[in-house]
Amino acid sequence: MNILIADDIKIYRLAVKSYIHKLWPDAVVYEASNMDAVVEDVFDVEYDLLILDINMPGSDQLEDFVSQAVKYTKVIIFSEYNHDNPRAKKLIDLGADAFLSKSALEEEVISTLLFVFSEN
Repeated sequence: MNILIADDIKIYRLAVKSYIHKLWPDAVVYEASNMDAVVEDVFDVEYDLLILDINMPGSDQLEDFVSQAVKYTKVIIFSEYNHDNPRAKKLIDLGADAFLSKSALEEEVISTLLFVFSEN
């Protein structure tokens, strides 16, 4: 399983990565700190999941990217905002599989990851 976590704050990437490895110890987790790196990396690896920060550098192209990425992989929107944020809602409307708050507790992160992979 290949997963990309994109967030400009490393501690968030490391936290989510640790939860992923609790669920799937053999998962290969890639990291990106900006949208340009995501766009570059997405063609190098066949990802099973993209976890994308709503406010990382370069995220002005996030809507266009998500609308295409959801055709090929699962996408979780990751944000310090709540799920009622207009941009988060738009990204879900574009096909993102789930929303995950940066303030979520471990149980919520894990349940969101499991939920996304339980969908067809």
